[in-house]
Amino acid sequence: MNEDYTLFAPMSSESTYLIDAHGRMVHSWTSPSGLPPGMSAYMLEDGDLLRTVNLGTNFDHDGNGVAGKIERLSWDSEMEWEWFYPGETNRSHHDIEPLPNGNFLMIAWDFKSEAEAQQAGRNPNKMSQDTLWPDKIVEVQPVGTDQANIVWEWNIWDHLIQEYDSTKDNYGVVADHPELLDINFVDSPDHFNPYKSDWMHCNGIDYNPILDQIALSCRNVNEIYIIDHSTTTEEAAGHTGGNSGKGGDLLYRWGNPEAYRAGTNDDQQLFGQHDVQWINEGRLGAGDLIVFNNGHGRDYSSADVISPPLVNGEYVLQSG
Repeated sequence: MNEDYTLFAPMSSESTYLIDAHGRMVHSWTSPSGLPPGMSAYMLEDGDLLRTVNLGTNFDHDGNGVAGKIERLSWDSEMEWEWFYPGETNRSHHDIEPLPNGNFLMIAWDFKSEAEAQQAGRNPNKMSQDTLWPDKIVEVQPVGTDQANIVWEWNIWDHLIQEYDSTKDNYGVVADHPELLDINFVDSPDHFNPYKSDWMHCNGIDYNPILDQIALSCRNVNEIYIIDHSTTTEEAAGHTGGNSGKGGDLLYRWGNPEAYRAGTNDDQQLFGQHDVQWINEGRLGAGDLIVFNNGHGRDYSSADVISPPLVNGEYVLQSG
């Protein structure tokens, strides 16, 4: 989209608006479904609108940003494609990311039972409910007017470590494995309920076509991550393969080194952040990451630019 324009979708409205640099409305779309957005909307190159939709019904959850449906509207607000992704074990939420090939990436919760969580080494004293909702990323290929193929998937559940239960397969020293996420690290900005099911609360996703990598913002851990998209789904579930040779492990993480024992609370840089993006080519800071740092727990917000350190094409990921 031309950077002289701004697209926004009010959370309580079924309409999405495009305004120019002077605040004048250029165009609007109104969804035939009559439903509000699920936290994100994108204008595509052909003028169509790709938006998430908040179904908001019959869903027992304690996480915000729920969606459950994706819509593609024509310039004239005709429904060109719609697809639902709610279910017993998963539901889309927050952000999506259109890809150059016509597919899109989508953040989704992957519901785990209390037994599954404990089998993965979750400390039961860090569960306030009987489910846990780790996040996954799904690449969706639209088909027809209401169907889709899932052509790629990555799940954080395949990249966990913990020091709580030595009888579990993922037991290890957290500080020695910054490429993995500690299932028992809890640092939610919502201090009144830090052990809620929406443990990670990933809220923003972006894609870098030059690197074929994905950036992911996870608010409740106060971190951003970079992962490899060049993998197969099988490789994404493991620790080898793809351009990085590291499968679906975290290639880079930033914002809260305490999460992997590489620092303390004083070293925290992100505070309930949203909307991580790579800065586009041709712009100041091209290739760096930019993120809105909400500032939960401090007295100001900021827009932060991060330059991930690369050595011979690999990120420097420091152990604790």
